Amino acid sequence: MAIMKSINVVPGRCVGCLNCELACASRDWGQYFPAGSKINLVFFKSGGKVPVTCFQCNDAPCLKVCRTGALDRNEATGVISVNAQKCIGCRTCVSVCPFGNIAYRPSSSRVEKCDQCQGSPRCVAICPSGALTYTEDAGTSADRRRKFAQSLLEASQES
Repeated sequence: MAIMKSINVVPGRCVGCLNCELACASRDWGQYFPAGSKINLVFFKSGGKVPVTCFQCNDAPCLKVCRTGALDRNEATGVISVNAQKCIGCRTCVSVCPFGNIAYRPSSSRVEKCDQCQGSPRCVAICPSGALTYTEDAGTSADRRRKFAQSLLEASQES
C-alpha cells in the first residue's frame, strides 16, 4: 500500500463551529443536513470539543465482516469506501466499528462512512482553527488511535 494521507485531529484547537459537519453533509446531500455528516463533533461537559471521523484502520474490522464486498480499500490511498450497489444494509460493519464511525442511513437502506472526499476533504478545507489537517500518515493507525483515545480520555476527565 502507498503512503496514505489521513485526516488528523488536534482536539485542543476545535472551536465547535460545526463547519466540518456542514461541509461534509452538503457534499453528499446538496444541503446543510448535519445528521448526514460523516464527521461528528463530540462535546464534553468541560467545554472540550473533538471532531471524530473514520480512522481508515489498517486492520479494519468492517472490512473483515462485510460479506458482500461492499467495503473496499483503495490500495493507492488506503481509504475504505462503500460500494452502495453491493451494500445490503445488514449493518454488520456498523456493529463492529470500535469507534462508531460507520452510519446506517434508513433513507437509502445502506451504510455510509468517510471516504476523505476522494483526496480533498471538505471538512479540513473549511476548518477555521486548524483542528483538522490532511497530511501523510506519520504512524500506524494503532498509534493514531492511541493518541486520539488519550486526548478523549483527558477531555472526559475534565468534565
